Order: sequence, then C-alpha cells, then structure tokens
Amino acid sequence: MKKIIVFAFTWLCLGFSQAQAPGYDDLLILFADGNYAKLIRESEKYTGKEDTKNDPAPYFWMAKGLYKISFDNSRDEVFKNAFKESLNVLGTCRKKDKDTSFYTENIEFFMEVKASLIEAIENDISAKDYRKAAGWVTRVYKITPNDVGGKYLEAACKFRNADKGGANTTWKEATKLLDAMTGVDGMTEEDLKMFKLGIFETAECYLAMKQVDKARALINKVAPWFEEDEDFTERASTFN
Repeated sequence: MKKIIVFAFTWLCLGFSQAQAPGYDDLLILFADGNYAKLIRESEKYTGKEDTKNDPAPYFWMAKGLYKISFDNSRDEVFKNAFKESLNVLGTCRKKDKDTSFYTENIEFFMEVKASLIEAIENDISAKDYRKAAGWVTRVYKITPNDVGGKYLEAACKFRNADKGGANTTWKEATKLLDAMTGVDGMTEEDLKMFKLGIFETAECYLAMKQVDKARALINKVAPWFEEDEDFTERASTFN
C-alpha cells in the first residue's frame, strides 16, 4: 500500500511539473549574452512545440531577438527584415496573451519597439513619404490593437495618398474609438505620442479640405486631456 501511495505521489508530481510552462531560462541567457541569432532559433523551436506554442513567452523572446539584431548592420542576410518580423511576432505574442497579463508585465519592451516604430513614421512623414508611413502605421496595431492615434494617422496617410474613400472609412473607425474614450489616463508616453500625432495630422488634412471648423472641433475635443502639455497647447493654438 505504501509503495502504491509513493508511486501515485511521484506520478502526480511528474504530471504537475510537465503541465507547467517552462521558465525559458535558456532564452534569457541567450538574450543576456547578446546571442540574438541563436535566441531567435531557439525561441522558434518553442513556438513549434505542442506544449508551448500557445504560450506568449517564446514569441516575446523571438521578437526581442529580431528587434535587437535589426540594429546590427553586419547581420546575416536572413535577418534583413528583422524589424518588420519582430513586429509580426509581437502581434502573435499579443494574440496568445489572452488576458493581457503578459503584455502588462513586459510593457517596457513593447513600448521600446513602439517608440522605434513612431520614429520611423515621423521620419517618413517629414519626408512627405505618406505611402511608406502608412505601411508602418498599420503595424502599430501589432503592438496596440485598436490604437486610436494609429487610426487617425492611418486615415491621414490615406488622404495624403489620394485615397479619400479609404481615409473617410478609417476616420469613421477612429471617431468611434475616440467617442468611447473618457480621457488618456493609463496611456504610456508612446501611446500619447501616437495619439497626438494622429490627431494633428488629421487636423491638417481637414484644413487641406477647407474644413477649418472640423479641424478645430477635433482639437478642442481632446484639448482638455492635455491642458498641462505645453507642446500640445502650442500646436493646438495654430488651429484657432
């Protein structure tokens, strides 16, 4: 009887340990060592295993590897599109993160990538390359789905690319998201930057359409949320 109890206990412990998601210490070590190419390969192995393919963690580590290696100018040709791939993998990570707890725990990295994405968008807008900017904007949703600033910016880029029908459709989607907002509390610095960028680029489009009142109405709608933001207030004043 005693042997049976010991065997049952051992079997339960084994089953329990097998049911637990791995700690991915091996991936952490590879990242700490800066071995990003191997980190990507090893992470990908986890995404193909039955017991870990639905865990957001391996996708997160793969994205970290891709993102970091994208800054290496001497990287292998296989990683030439590493930054774009990192965004796609982060999108998968977010889909696997059903309760968003993983995103919340690791938001610093998500926002680091979003900051780089915003920089790329701003550079293209400054160069008046709205087509290229639009391509980057749609990738914002990989990191922050239903990004209201992204929607406004996407619509503005479509308008600048002479896609007025697509712009109006996307502006309607953005308006629904904005109407559901009660403020910007809880937004990160990067979320706010994207939000303001989308609002002001849209307002500029309204001015281009001779819809001055519409531009002012949009700015005034969100202005109370930025009363202590000097940069916002200064730029908003140019619309009044």
